[in-house]
Amino acid sequence: RQLDARKALEARLVELERAHAALIEAKDQVVRSEKLASVGRLSAGVAHEIGNPLAAIAGLLELAREDASDPELLTRAIAETERIKRIVRDLLDYARQAREDEGSGRGDLASAVASAVALLAPQKDLRSIRIATQVPEGLPEVALSQDGLVQLLLNLLLNAADALADRGGKVDVRAEGEERHVRLVVEDDGPGFSDEILSQIFEPFFTTKPAGRGTGLGLSVAQTLAHRAGGTIHAENRASGGARIVVVLPTRAA
Repeated sequence: RQLDARKALEARLVELERAHAALIEAKDQVVRSEKLASVGRLSAGVAHEIGNPLAAIAGLLELAREDASDPELLTRAIAETERIKRIVRDLLDYARQAREDEGSGRGDLASAVASAVALLAPQKDLRSIRIATQVPEGLPEVALSQDGLVQLLLNLLLNAADALADRGGKVDVRAEGEERHVRLVVEDDGPGFSDEILSQIFEPFFTTKPAGRGTGLGLSVAQTLAHRAGGTIHAENRASGGARIVVVLPTRAA
């Protein structure tokens, strides 16, 4: 009887391991899908943004053809070209599947914040929103890949920006090192969360945005990424008004 019970337990453990592996794969697929969705949303802003320097380049080159003695025209055209390259490179760096980085679990918060803010900069519909960052250099590396860290930040920033889209406002990003952890805070001066929203905010596909403005997976994916690193995430309202999301991630040393 003991032998039969042991065999049944071993079979059950194998079944549970398979189910766990399938769940992990499903979560990874959701993370990748949300990343593609955010790339699509950012691409629209990038396409609009590069139209301005392209028009400037065309005009400058036309003038240079008529007056080849003025090197300043070509210098300005080259500068606008570099601007386009930078905008497109930022988007491509985020869009690529960073397989070499996914398993390392190593991320620098300061550079991840800079990358996320740079990705949002070309978005025309976010021009009325100001993003202020207070992230000191030299914070310990956290136990989440750089690619995952950028995606987590981008999801939080896009969520805050959506709350301010119709009214404008400010988003603050702060980070500080604690013992064996790094604490990241993203908050805005928008309307904040209602009690009903606050209790469901990390549920997959839950959204208060109109159709076409989001997948309802942004904060759920942020939670998945934080938990994958062994960290925590929670949402609250600020006493002065607005929403705040706090992420605590363990350091690599921890």
